[in-house]
Amino acid sequence: MRYTRFLISIFLFPAIISVFLPEMLHAQNGTFGTHIYAQKSFDLQKKGMIFLGSWASLNIISGSAGYFLSENDTKYFHQMNAGWNLVNLGIAGFALYSISQMNASSLSYTEAVIDLQNLDKILLFNAGLDVGYMATGAWIRERGLRKGSERLEGYGKSLLVQGGFLLAFDLVLYLLHNPITHDIINLSDSFKLTATGFRITF
Repeated sequence: MRYTRFLISIFLFPAIISVFLPEMLHAQNGTFGTHIYAQKSFDLQKKGMIFLGSWASLNIISGSAGYFLSENDTKYFHQMNAGWNLVNLGIAGFALYSISQMNASSLSYTEAVIDLQNLDKILLFNAGLDVGYMATGAWIRERGLRKGSERLEGYGKSLLVQGGFLLAFDLVLYLLHNPITHDIINLSDSFKLTATGFRITF
């Protein structure tokens, strides 16, 4: 059996890495399985989306009330907050549903690595968009001040606040998630091919 596995490893090494590595990376305490890190990623994403959904709900409620109770540019500040976070709430809800449909134990090592790396890239890309939101908000606010438009001024302030929140949110989530990605990638450092097959080093 060992010789068969050795021959397969020579000719189909990439496929073996993708398919069999998760099952072979279980240490005695069960902390070295691929699914452990994928599940950590899913749990972190779930917490992040719950936090985003809570922020969105708070802004929708306060923004709706503030629109009717406030005057001048503050009225439009609250209006934009409420409208902007309807989108955030939809994103958070859809993401939570998608996460609930995921099964960490069904992912191969390669699939898990790709998924975690893609999330890191998305978070950094979103952070760049958030800077753009803030820059747009600053421009709209400045234009509102020049034109004496309370609507533009309020909208600009809202984009600054919402963009700032999303920038902090995406960066913090990235900083928390990226170590998980590094950990699962480092699993391959413990996976070595020997003359008798595969060996796990700790």
